[in-house]
Amino acid sequence: MADSGAPKSQPPLPKKRAIQRCPNCDIRCDVSLFVDGSLARCGHCGVRFEVHREKSTPPRAVPLPEPPKLPPPPEAPLPRLDGFIVLERIGQGGMGEVFRCSRDSDGLLVAVKILTPEMAAVPDYVRRFGREAAAMAQLDHPGIVRLRGRGKAGQHVYIAMELIDGESLRLWAHKNRPGARQLAMLLAQVAHALAYAHARAVVHRDLKPDNVLVTKDLRTKVLDFGLAGLHAEGAQCLTQSNVAMGTANYMAPEQRKDAKRADHKADIYSFGVMTYELLTGELPVGKFAPPSKLVAGLDPRWDALIERCLEPNPGSRPHSALELAHALEALAGMTKAMQLAPRTRKNTRKSGVWSWLGIGTAVAVMLGVAGLRVSQEHKSPKPSLARALAKKSAQRLR
Repeated sequence: MADSGAPKSQPPLPKKRAIQRCPNCDIRCDVSLFVDGSLARCGHCGVRFEVHREKSTPPRAVPLPEPPKLPPPPEAPLPRLDGFIVLERIGQGGMGEVFRCSRDSDGLLVAVKILTPEMAAVPDYVRRFGREAAAMAQLDHPGIVRLRGRGKAGQHVYIAMELIDGESLRLWAHKNRPGARQLAMLLAQVAHALAYAHARAVVHRDLKPDNVLVTKDLRTKVLDFGLAGLHAEGAQCLTQSNVAMGTANYMAPEQRKDAKRADHKADIYSFGVMTYELLTGELPVGKFAPPSKLVAGLDPRWDALIERCLEPNPGSRPHSALELAHALEALAGMTKAMQLAPRTRKNTRKSGVWSWLGIGTAVAVMLGVAGLRVSQEHKSPKPSLARALAKKSAQRLR
């Protein structure tokens, strides 16, 4: 008979039978239909017994072959820089790279930041790079990285800085998990450095834990003044009007709107964001919880300090970084407790104008009163003449 072409059904594969001996009569019983732990009945003696099925071992996984290890990409060659011996690359940022170098003139080890060739071809970035050096040149403080030199060598634009053996405040805090008092001690140093810069009309405008270094002897160094604004008379401002520059999470509201007009109160706002993050591990976004609610046993004075720093109105923030430093030293137990100065009701700029107007009004009133008194004295008779007339009238009456 011819094959019709229909597929033939394959017979089912025989299942492996499970056999277990009856504990009473030792007869082999088929327990294929029972699961492990159930009760089966012996067909010979009728005794019920518990089924123990052998557990099947899963198939062994065949290990996949390991991918071949690719050699690491070759590092870019170290640049050649006239006046320096470039030793190694120690950092890289958005605008350039930082190298450990030895200065030819005296062998001093310095950190040299070199603008990338692509950035060096853009005049705006070169000007910004120069502004960082100009800001650093005005500052000579133990809490600020010092400038060692700047210039251009071939295609390289560079800034030579003090070489610091330390790590960023963010990384240091992650490794060491400092307590609130130790953190207050470190932040007080940062506040003193800011107060020094502000007194010389330098505003950092990009303050964050990554731009603060901590040395092995627990000293802080503020660095990266690439966005610093020089507000002294005749100094060139950093940005054009209506431009926001900085790190978004740390910028003050007024800095987001117009970075050119941001003053030292913007640094105080960024300081508050940084402090909140280091204490709680979170950023103060929206309606944030007070740090004492997130950190058990935290002194509630931290709440008031951070709340004042993060006021949307600049006039309501602490008046200076020096005031912050003193408050933090009190939290660290280094000085007696002190309160922050009361809030200013109006904006700082407006309050300054109105204060001068008030002084002018007071002076005008004082001058007016003095003039009125002088005019009255001129109108009234002289005391000697008045006494003579009174004496003559008395004699006539006698």
